[in-house]
Amino acid sequence: MSTLPLYIFRSLQRQRLARVPVLSTLLVAVEHGEKQLLTRHGSWHCPPGSWLVIPGGQEVDIINQPGRHGYRAWTLVQPQHWLQRLLAQYGSQLPAPPWQESAPVFLPHADAVAALQQLQMLLPQAEAGTLGEARAEHAWQGLMLALAAARQGADLFRQPRQDVRAQIQSLLAFDPARDWQATDIARHLAMSPATLRRRLAAEHTSFSTLLGEVRMERALGLVNSGNQPLSDVAAACGYLSPSRFTAAFRQRFGVTPSQLRQQRDVAA
Repeated sequence: MSTLPLYIFRSLQRQRLARVPVLSTLLVAVEHGEKQLLTRHGSWHCPPGSWLVIPGGQEVDIINQPGRHGYRAWTLVQPQHWLQRLLAQYGSQLPAPPWQESAPVFLPHADAVAALQQLQMLLPQAEAGTLGEARAEHAWQGLMLALAAARQGADLFRQPRQDVRAQIQSLLAFDPARDWQATDIARHLAMSPATLRRRLAAEHTSFSTLLGEVRMERALGLVNSGNQPLSDVAAACGYLSPSRFTAAFRQRFGVTPSQLRQQRDVAA
C-alpha cells in the first residue's frame, strides 16, 4: 500500500459535507466542476483547473458542485516524513517567506501540473520499503520544488505540529481499524493514562474525539474514492457494526455513506 494517500473525489450531484476533519495538510487539484471551502477563517472558491491547499488541524465544510463533466478532484495528503526529509535537504534553498503567490487557491504552474501527473503514475507501485516508494518520493519532491519555484502553496512547506494531539493522530492513522485504547497511546508516548487525559484536556479534546476524527477522515476517502463494499470500509475504519458506522458517518458529515456513493455515481 502506498505511504502517500492520493484520493480521487468525484460526483455527479452536488455534495455538501459538514465538519470534515483535516488532520494533515492537503493539496486539492480540481479537474472538473467547482469546490467551495468554508472555514472559520473565511471561504474560498476553486474553479476547474485550480489547486487548493488546506492546512491541517482544522474542521472545514466542503461543497462540491459538478459541471458539465461532473465533479472530479485529486486530494493529496501531505506525508510528514517525506516533508521532513525535503526540508532537511532543500530547506535552505527555498524562497524566503512571505511568498507573493501563497494564496490558498491558485492556478498551478505548468511544471507543477506535469510533476503531479508523474506522481499519479508512480503511486500504484509505491509499496513501502521498495524502489517504487523511492521513485514516488522523488516525484513528490519534484512537485514540491516546482511549487516552491513558482512560490505557490506555501502552507505545504510548514513543519507539522508536534503537540500531543498531532502525535496521537499520527499513531491512530497508521491503523484506524485497530481496537485502540487510551492506555495503548499512553504507553506509546511514555506517559500515564491520567497524564494523557490532562494533556488532551488542555488542548480541549479527548482520546475518543481524536479516534473518531481519524476514522472519519479515512472513511470519507474510502467511501468517495473507492468501490469496496461499505461493510469492508466500516471494518477498515474500526467499526465492527456497519449500522454504527453509518450512524457515525451521517452524524459527522450530514449524509450517509450510501447517499454519498449515490451522489457520486448517479446523475441528478
